[in-house]
Amino acid sequence: MAGSQALLAFKNNGSMVVKTYNISSYSSIVEGKLSFDVWDLEAEAGSDGKMVLYGSLKVEESAEKLNQVWQVGPGIADGHPMKHEFDKANLGSVGELQLVEKLTPSSPSPSPQVANANSGYGLRVTQLNVGFWILGLIYFIVFM
Repeated sequence: MAGSQALLAFKNNGSMVVKTYNISSYSSIVEGKLSFDVWDLEAEAGSDGKMVLYGSLKVEESAEKLNQVWQVGPGIADGHPMKHEFDKANLGSVGELQLVEKLTPSSPSPSPQVANANSGYGLRVTQLNVGFWILGLIYFIVFM
C-alpha cells in the first residue's frame, strides 16, 4: 500500500529472505530503510505453503497502537516482490494492534511494580516481537 513501510518475507532462489520496503508509490516497490528500527528478521516456510515472519521492531515509547496491513502478493520477479491486486480482500486486510490497554478499575488497584527484567513484561511496551502466519507471500505493514 502506498505510503506504508513494510517487512516482506518471500522465497528467493529457494531460500527465505526478509527485506524492508518503504513503499512510496504503486508503480515501484523498492527495498529501503524504514523510519523505525527493526532487527533479528527471519522467516520460515512450512511444507503447507504457510510462511512465518519473525522479528523485532522499536516503537515510540508513547505509542499506544499500531495499524497493520497484510497482503499476499502474486510472486517475485527478478528478486523483487510484485504489486498485489486491489480487490476487496486486499483492501480489507487491515487491523489495529493495541499496545496498551486502558482499564477503569472498579476498586483501587495496587501500585505498579517493575517486572523482572527477564520476564519480557514491563510498565510500558518499547519493543514488539512479531510472528505472523499468513499463506503465501507476507506483507506486514506498519503505519506510524
